Amino acid sequence: MQKRFGKTELNNFFNEIGENLSEKTTVYLLGGEAMCFRNQKSTTKDLDLLFKDSKSYNKFIQNLENLNFKKQNLISRVYINMEANSIWDHISGFRLDLFVGSVCHKLFLSDSMIQRSKLLKQYGNLNVYIMSNEDIILLKAVTERIDDTADIASITHSTEVNWEIVLEECEVQSKNRFWYGELLNKFYELKESFGINPQIIPKIEELYQNALIKDKINELKDKGYSKKQIKKELKDRRFTDSEIEGAF
Repeated sequence: MQKRFGKTELNNFFNEIGENLSEKTTVYLLGGEAMCFRNQKSTTKDLDLLFKDSKSYNKFIQNLENLNFKKQNLISRVYINMEANSIWDHISGFRLDLFVGSVCHKLFLSDSMIQRSKLLKQYGNLNVYIMSNEDIILLKAVTERIDDTADIASITHSTEVNWEIVLEECEVQSKNRFWYGELLNKFYELKESFGINPQIIPKIEELYQNALIKDKINELKDKGYSKKQIKKELKDRRFTDSEIEGAF
């Protein structure tokens, strides 16, 4: 079983990195480690760090081998799906998952996410920002790790979540690649397993349905279907008249 680490070890790691950086570098915490610093969980087995750009990322990794980290090449399916830019293991058993710009090519570091983040601490030349609870919930919704739903439940039990922010950011993120369905599945699981019923579920269901219709319309248009033929096809698939009209 992979070893777990708490705030003390995380602070020690950031101090060591910050002391070895020659230039100011910024990272964003967006996983279990952020929850540790908010006392929403006691330990984490890995550290998810998001960088705004490749320049910051490259400055950061230059120091890792000197600090007893080794780049990992044999990666499990779950971590492959997360599409990390690189994964590093420390001799102590600690793991770093490093991302540049996005996680899973679904959750992108948007301007609004950056604005919602808060400076945790300056560790020498390392500025560590912690993402908002709402943005961490979104991350947990698109990844496939075992504890993700339980982590969302822990966040909702520890603080008042602004679900409207979750909805707004989901809409922003879905302009690149819509993932309302993945968010819905996670929220259904949250409701079934923990009795937590996010108030935005009906709106996400509506957005998901609209996105499905628009995708189908575009597919049929590419095939040369007329508007009349498209409407008949959608009706045959049991979409309502109002849903169809709203999508055109």
